[in-house]
Amino acid sequence: IAAGRDHVLALKSDGTVVAWGDNTFNQTNVPTDLTNVVAIATGDFHSLALKADGTVTAWGYDDSGQTNVPADLTNVVAIAGGLSHSLVLKADGTMTAWGDNGFGQTNIPANLTNVVAIAARDFDNLALKADGSVVAWGNNSYGQTNVPANLTNVAAIAQGIAAYCLALKSDGTVVAW
Repeated sequence: IAAGRDHVLALKSDGTVVAWGDNTFNQTNVPTDLTNVVAIATGDFHSLALKADGTVTAWGYDDSGQTNVPADLTNVVAIAGGLSHSLVLKADGTMTAWGDNGFGQTNIPANLTNVVAIAARDFDNLALKADGSVVAWGNNSYGQTNVPANLTNVAAIAQGIAAYCLALKSDGTVVAW
């Protein structure tokens, strides 16, 4: 299940997607030919689906190009949606982003590799690296890209809509900033 600002997506076991909620921006109009989906994500008013073949489909509000999936995008293993941008993780540990870049949220930091998980929200992003470290970029108006200096051994990451970030450490503790 993935939730946007006013809509919800559910991924069914048969690889299809069901959506409900506000449809002002067509964010619940799941493409009729969408099948073989393995993951879903939402931005505020747009929706993303990762297909088993490593391609991405996007629909909904497109004020900043957030649903304009790059034509040559393949080998995707994870997806995330921000307010008006989209972020994907590729099998080789690199990322691609598109859409609104008003706060640098689609400017992936140079030399950021070995990424194993991603998170996006509003105007900022997180990347979890294979070594358990976290990198953040984009809007920092509330300190959300100021990753704590002693944050290590991270196993999972998440972002909240109100400009906060979470990290689950391998020892089961949670760090928030």
